[in-house]
Amino acid sequence: MEKPVGIVFGESTTDHFTFIVNPRGELPRFGEFLVVKNRDGDEVLALLRAVRNMNWLMDASRGSYDYVEKTVNVFATGVLEKSEAILATAKILGILRTEKGEFLRKPVPNRVPIKPGERVYLASDEDLERIFSSGQVRLGRLIARERVEVGLDVNRLVSRHFAVLAVTGAGKSNTIAVLAKEIVSKVSGTIVILDPHGEYRSLSWPGARVNPIRATIDPARIRLGEFAALLGIAENASLQRRFLALAYRTVKAEARESGRVVGGLDFIEAMEDKMEEWIRAYENAEGSDDRVIYYYDERGNRVRRSIQARDLDSLIRLKDYLGELRANFGEFISARDVLSEIRPGMVNVIDLSGMEEEQMISLASFTLRGILKKRVDYVKGVRTNDRALVREVSEAYPALTRPLLVIVEEAHIFAPRGESNPASKWLGKIAREGRKFGVGLGIVSQRPKKLDDDILSQTNTKIILRLVEPNDQRYVQQASEQISEDLLSDIASLGVGEAVVVGYAITIPAMVKVYSFERDIGGHYGGGDIDIVSEWLEGKEEDDEVTEEEAINALPL
Repeated sequence: MEKPVGIVFGESTTDHFTFIVNPRGELPRFGEFLVVKNRDGDEVLALLRAVRNMNWLMDASRGSYDYVEKTVNVFATGVLEKSEAILATAKILGILRTEKGEFLRKPVPNRVPIKPGERVYLASDEDLERIFSSGQVRLGRLIARERVEVGLDVNRLVSRHFAVLAVTGAGKSNTIAVLAKEIVSKVSGTIVILDPHGEYRSLSWPGARVNPIRATIDPARIRLGEFAALLGIAENASLQRRFLALAYRTVKAEARESGRVVGGLDFIEAMEDKMEEWIRAYENAEGSDDRVIYYYDERGNRVRRSIQARDLDSLIRLKDYLGELRANFGEFISARDVLSEIRPGMVNVIDLSGMEEEQMISLASFTLRGILKKRVDYVKGVRTNDRALVREVSEAYPALTRPLLVIVEEAHIFAPRGESNPASKWLGKIAREGRKFGVGLGIVSQRPKKLDDDILSQTNTKIILRLVEPNDQRYVQQASEQISEDLLSDIASLGVGEAVVVGYAITIPAMVKVYSFERDIGGHYGGGDIDIVSEWLEGKEEDDEVTEEEAINALPL
């Protein structure tokens, strides 16, 4: 019979109990899983929350330093040791095995307290493996029990969305790399990563299925709100936005009439030409009655309008915006359709590095909107037997005929708390409605308190690495029903690569040592800190070599 690690001691409840540790057995450590019987004879699973060492002869409430010194000098070491006790507090997670011996993979609530005097045992590896290893993808191993792997249920992880939250350098990118590899390798999942810093453009592992996609925007495909954000036009600049809309529709209508397809930089240039045409209509007119432009309205009708003096500044400013976009970010403007380049069964990395936030937000909005809309079209086409709609999506966007997971790095850029932008609208829509159409969402952020409340609360699984900022901790707790006060202290004490995992995709909350993508999987990605000292020292060696060569060259012949 396995030795008990302790005996229930003092007051106990349906949620917690205290036990005195067996000094002749294995010392249980913080975060360890325990089993003990309740009053009904059910086997209860518990988590060790606190361990404290005390000595009955050296109670902190008794005496001064002189008293303690005298006690140590008078009593032999053996007497002191026999007066020592280790007390531990455990949190009850639920019933593991019923009185009849039935094993419950997901513990159910415990309704009766633990009886004082009951023996406490370590949970067996076999029981923990049955609880934690049932998911299709492997995230890592239990911190308290390194032999036990932790798996996540992919259906629940993707359909109910997830968040990976941590301070910089705690292991967010490594966690995403591990998850992406597991989902693609184990279940042939399709993943799209919006990557603002280019951390995943070199993502690889043995047998990797990675599809790097060059981030480009076709202004002719995006919506007016996205176009305005792309140009950096403020939301309250109503006149500029009005003229942008007029020119946007007019350029498209004139291209259709002439049988041309205009996109990419050609579309930007056509917009600039239209602005120039309207500016000249004012400047070259002899009288106010001659200052007229023609544009196309929402219904496709050609409309006549007079240009006023107050309009001129907006037109000139818009032309400047378009010119600045072409000059500074022309490399990101293209007639390519990013959505058509997504490949099924692969990690599709859209590298946004080099873009300003306005451009990132516009491209993210276009991508998120397109993914959700095409998935809605396809699913509705299948349900209604609309073969034309199914064929349209299948031929142009084959990857979107399958469920898809979108992972958004630095999510606070795209969905800031208390603000609205084109990307946050579609992130929110996917968070609320994506499950019905097979679009999952994973958000990653180092600043949880700057994330949109509604979107964060819609992520039903949270992988939380180290968070030290109290406001971030509290904000995450408020957005998750599963995070209790005691888990908050765990989050602050985690090391690099360690995570608290709670929510729908895992059976019960657990502290996990996430696999190292490079060491354990043999993969590579671009995340991680630059070794500043090494690069400085390398530069010094190069400088020293150049100095020595210059000195030699300076010697007289």
